[in-house]
Amino acid sequence: MDHHPLNEEALRQSIENLRSEIDKLTESDEQAMRRLSRLLTDLEHKLENPDDAEHHESLMDMLGQSIEQFEVQHPAATGVLNHIMTMLGNMGI
Repeated sequence: MDHHPLNEEALRQSIENLRSEIDKLTESDEQAMRRLSRLLTDLEHKLENPDDAEHHESLMDMLGQSIEQFEVQHPAATGVLNHIMTMLGNMGI
């Protein structure tokens, strides 16, 4: 797989944006915080191990589910997740 440093840097920035959105969630949104934190960990793993196909499908499924779950209550986080999903697709990940 080709690695594109600019795309990877943009993805890292989006992951940081997601981390910021997680930090904005209140304690009453603990379930959302846990789900997004797990997704964040999986994204970071994928970024560090781009050829790890084993986790790819579950990561894409989790991204899609998270977008559906958060689009009403957490539109900013959903926007970041959509952007990450698009970038991963563009990178061939």
